[in-house]
Amino acid sequence: MTKPLYSVLLGLIALFTLSLLPTTTEASYTDVPNTYRTHVEVNYLKQGGITTSTSATHFYPDNAMTREHAAAMIGKALQFSGTDTTVRFTDVSSSNTYMGYLNEAAARGIINGYKNADGTYQFRPNQTLTRGEMALMIARAFQYNSTTTNAAAIELMNKGIAAGVGKGNFGTTQLMKRGDFSVFLARAINADFRTKAITTAGAQMFVNVSETDSLNFRQGPATGYNTTKRFFTAYPIEVFYSVGDWVYAKGAGSTGFFHKNFLSTNQPTISSTPKEPENVWTNTKKPFNNINIIIDPGHGAHDPGAIGHGFQEKNVVLNIALSMEKYFAKVPFNGILTRKTDVFLTLNQRAKFAHANNGDAFLSIHANALNGSAQGQETFYYASNTNVDQSKALATYVHKRMQEAWGLRDRGVKRGNYAILRENTVPSALAEIGFIDNRTDNAYIASPERREQMARALFLGIMDYLYHYENYSEAANYYSQFGAKPSAKHY
Repeated sequence: MTKPLYSVLLGLIALFTLSLLPTTTEASYTDVPNTYRTHVEVNYLKQGGITTSTSATHFYPDNAMTREHAAAMIGKALQFSGTDTTVRFTDVSSSNTYMGYLNEAAARGIINGYKNADGTYQFRPNQTLTRGEMALMIARAFQYNSTTTNAAAIELMNKGIAAGVGKGNFGTTQLMKRGDFSVFLARAINADFRTKAITTAGAQMFVNVSETDSLNFRQGPATGYNTTKRFFTAYPIEVFYSVGDWVYAKGAGSTGFFHKNFLSTNQPTISSTPKEPENVWTNTKKPFNNINIIIDPGHGAHDPGAIGHGFQEKNVVLNIALSMEKYFAKVPFNGILTRKTDVFLTLNQRAKFAHANNGDAFLSIHANALNGSAQGQETFYYASNTNVDQSKALATYVHKRMQEAWGLRDRGVKRGNYAILRENTVPSALAEIGFIDNRTDNAYIASPERREQMARALFLGIMDYLYHYENYSEAANYYSQFGAKPSAKHY
């Protein structure tokens, strides 16, 4: 075979292989264009909310990968909570965005700290990684067999996750670049990216949902990834390995990811033979500029709501909601108010308003009262709707921003059996900004500047929800307009 023909065939093989890999509709980082060598893998991780960077628009693929960003990306891939803000390392402050991921990665033995003379530990977050250190981190994270850098390098090559740098040399001491790290992490997560196929048989399991439901088969281990098929209960699948709470599996001739909570080792009993999976359109994600956020100022007209120190709840929350409109005017997605004047709407009318306006999320704004004796902020979601996870995530991000803005007593994110949440068909949260009849809280509620601060906080909480939970990476481009950055990932 002549060399030119060999090169052409290699190019065709590579093109065919890329066509089989998971696709993404996510906008790329500006420095990782379609022609860049790690474009597919970086965008795949970005779609799942796994990438980290110091910029919303740049990934810096040729820069050295640091310990901090490597631990955070692995933590996101394995669905660590990222919420542990205990100061465990003397050089990682509680304000570090990735602190929770670093703590959990260290606790799981994925990456170790450095012991100081006084018995405390440093993490050295900005220290760069070598290729060998990267190999050992991935081996530990995905529970491979290796315990040394050399063994991990060999194991990653045998699995088709990593390749050498020439003449059989892995290059364990060479610098690890961010783009290359993304390639190796994407291959560890999804075997479809690997250079070698899995040759061992998987474990047989069965889809285990109700007979009226289906289970999404996704391109990656997160709800931000596209769904390729829907599987029905009792259908047999083959499971190869876990990635956090998800499993990489094969079913109906395709590979992808199921959430392990909906699988069982025993075939469920059903009334008929298992139904064949259904193919679905993979690009089901709603365009960012079509997102509709419903903002509901509580009460109105003859219903003043809570009253305290000369203020009525209906007027306070309407003022905040109207202030939010100017923030929505600066972003592609839409903010739609249930009322803009002092009118009354029933709870049922408000819930129906969200459905009629194709709402993607619903936030009801309120103020509390309890004989002047209670203080603080709390946010509610309803725990029995089909969108409970989305609702809890929305409540969490909104609540965190409320606390950041006013810092009143933290009464937490709670389940609430309120009609406005219970009757809603979209992800819904109810925010209680403070107690209007408490003098401490009322000082914030009565202040026009503080109300403006709250409007911004509620808006940013919604942005955080879209960015972190719904995986709209486009949202990151708009924080700077409001003098803000994306929050830490809380849910």
